[in-house]
This record gives sequence, structure tokens and C-alpha cells, in this order.
Amino acid sequence: MAALSVGLGNMMASMAMGYTSPALPSMRADPSIEITTEEESWVGAVMPLAALFGSVVAGPLVDKFGRRFTLMHLNWPYCLSWILIASAGGVGGVVSGRVLGGMCVGVQAVVGSVFMPEMIQLEFRQVFVAFPAFFGNLGMLVSFALGQALSWRGLARLGASLSLLPVPLLLLLPETPQHLTRTGQREASVRALRQMRASGSAADRAQKEIEAGAASRAGQQQEVSALELARAPNLWPVGVAMGLMVAQQTTGITAVVFFASTILAAAGEGLAASASVFLGAINMLGTVVGIYCVAKMKRRDSLLLSTYGVVGALLVLAAFFWAREAGGAAMQLANSLYLMPVVALVAYMLCFAVGWGPVPWVFLGEGMPSQVRGKAAATVVAVNWASAFVVTKTFGWSLATLGSAATFLSYAAFTAAAAALLRPAMPETFGRSTPEMDKIYRDAAGKKQQ
Repeated sequence: MAALSVGLGNMMASMAMGYTSPALPSMRADPSIEITTEEESWVGAVMPLAALFGSVVAGPLVDKFGRRFTLMHLNWPYCLSWILIASAGGVGGVVSGRVLGGMCVGVQAVVGSVFMPEMIQLEFRQVFVAFPAFFGNLGMLVSFALGQALSWRGLARLGASLSLLPVPLLLLLPETPQHLTRTGQREASVRALRQMRASGSAADRAQKEIEAGAASRAGQQQEVSALELARAPNLWPVGVAMGLMVAQQTTGITAVVFFASTILAAAGEGLAASASVFLGAINMLGTVVGIYCVAKMKRRDSLLLSTYGVVGALLVLAAFFWAREAGGAAMQLANSLYLMPVVALVAYMLCFAVGWGPVPWVFLGEGMPSQVRGKAAATVVAVNWASAFVVTKTFGWSLATLGSAATFLSYAAFTAAAAALLRPAMPETFGRSTPEMDKIYRDAAGKKQQ
């Protein structure tokens, strides 16, 4: 139930993020609303900026009011954001709804990454940790597929009707034991653990682990400051998490999605016409593969495997667009190998789903120190949204200045460099509980101090 509630929240977030792709063509054709090209860019770009703000305020919210409380009451503004869009009389109403929805997306990303590892015991986490990614891609597929049949208002009404689905699940769940223990509510924490664990003895063992972690920090202040993120033992995992989030964006996922219709057009008009649905289906397939890898593979191994596939696919795409731009015999060769870029696109999406897609978010959930988990998650997610905005805004400049082939080549170089730098420094979280990770960080900080 905990994993499903977070998964449904991620489904709403991905529907909000992917809304513009099917909705903007419908807006252009709607005589009841006038929208310019500049306004279209703002309808799309305002959401990651609002999500950046939402991720910043999520840290204090999740620490003060609790994980479950914040996650449950987040659904009301989600619903309102869709209602604002569906009832908008002009672009201003659409942008207002997108701003509110973007803030909810930013909060959702932070709270979900904190709520999941604190609710789900270690032996089940390897499977359930994939729920957010699965439902996130499901939301994208629903948005792309139903957007072919529904108007922009109809798609927004659908979003409003689905946005309250997590509430019944969250009503039946307790607050996370870590938050209850941290705020001095030990008895409530024990009751929550006995509700969630298979036996009373398992609940008591879990409570002792949580209290042992809290006791090791007894000398620290209850409310940690943001400066604690830059100090040992927190700097190591938080720094790696930030690097993973930046690297996730510099793999070129935005460029690949943007060029999907062009790549598929090389294989035939039928695929180009349904490019968004095809891309959503590939995402779903990649998620299934990613679920298996998350459950069975170490995080660093998943990252390495993903890097090989992503870099290889980007090099193929770079060669394809270079040949198309070169003209002559090279262009003829590219046209004769029209299925090659389609295979590269599929390979890229699948390999991205194995490592670079889920691993930064999985590490955020599994690898953050418990004492600063709320603030750390908020900071790391803010870095993700900021890097997504920078990469998206520089994408057009890169195309105009460097060309599409050099753009894809640069993304391949960034991905290889990120893997070489981050993978050795990344602490392995596979099969380790939050108290175990806390001990690893404390021991490393102690050795460094000595």
C-alpha cells in the first residue's frame, strides 16, 4: 500500500510533466483559446521551474508535518491544478495550473523518496522500490495515448479525476516509524511497526535498530541545519546523489525524446505519427527491465551496464544525424540503414531504464543519512530540476551552434565521464538498511578524521 500510494503519486507527476506533448496541438486547434509560440514555450517550461521551488519547500514540510501527512494532503492541490487548466479561459489559467502542478511534482519527488524506504522493510524493498518508476512511465503512456483522443480540457479533467487515488491508501497507513521516533513518539512508532511487520518480534527488532541510530546522534541537535549537508558524514552521500542527478540529465534524455519523431520518421510515416505512444510503450518495457535489474543487481553494476548501452546508442544516433546533415553518399547510406536509428532509440530507452533512469532516485531513497533525509532529499531533487532546466534551455543553443550530431556526441562524452567519476565514489546500497548505511557513513567519517 505504501509503494502503491507513492506509485500513484508518481503517475500523476508524470502525467503533469507529459501533458504538453498531447495537449499543445489540441490547444492550437481550439478556437476558444489563443496561444502563441512564446506562450507555448512557457506552458512547457514553467513546470520544471515550479517543481524546483516545490522541492525546496518540501524538506521543511516533510520534517515538520511528517511524510504520510504531507503526501496525503498533497493530492488536493494536485486536483486543483488540473481543475484550473480544464476551466481556463486563456493561457494565463493554463500557466497558473501548470505552476501549481509543478510545485506538487517537486514536493512529490522529495516526499516519495523519503516515505518509501522508511515504510518498506529491507527484504521487500528491492521489488517495491521499482513501483514509482513503473507508475511514472504508466502515467506518461496514459497521457500520450489518451491525448490522441481527448482534447486538452478533457485530458486535464482526466488528471483531476485520477489525482485523489492515493488518498484512501494513505488514510489506512501510519506515519513512518523513523519520523515518529525522531519526534519523540516512541509508542506510536512501535504501533506503526506492529501494523506493518509480519510479527511483533520483527517490529521490536526494527524499533531497536531505529532507536540505535537515533542514540548515535543523541548529541546532535534535533533540527539539523542545511549546513549539515556539507559536513561529514553527510557530504559523501549527498554529494554523490547530486552528481547522479546532474549526470542523469546530461545523458541527453531530453534530446532523445525531442528527436524521437525525427528518428521514427526515418522508418516510416506510421511510426512518426504515433511517436509519442511508441515512446511511452518503450518506456513501459524499459521499466519492466529496470524492475528486474533493481531487484537483482547492485546499483553500481546497473549504472555500468546502463552506461555501455546509453553511450553506444548515442554514438549511433550521432553518426546517423551526421550522415543526414552531410548529404551525398553519407546521406544515402543513412537512408538505406533507416532501421538503425530506431534500434538505437529503443536500446537507449531500455538501457536508460536499467541504470541512469532509476538509480539516482533509488540511491536518493536508500542512501541518504536518516538524520538529514528530508533536507537532503529536498536539496538533491532541487539539483535535479535545476539541471533539467539548464539542459533543456541549452538544448536549442547546442543544436544551433554545434549541430545535432555533435550534441548527441557531447551527451555520450558526458555520460561516460559521469560514470567514470561517480561510480567508484558511489556507496553501494543494495541489500543494506538505513541504519547500516548510517553506520557506513559514520565509520568513513571517523576514519577520515583519524
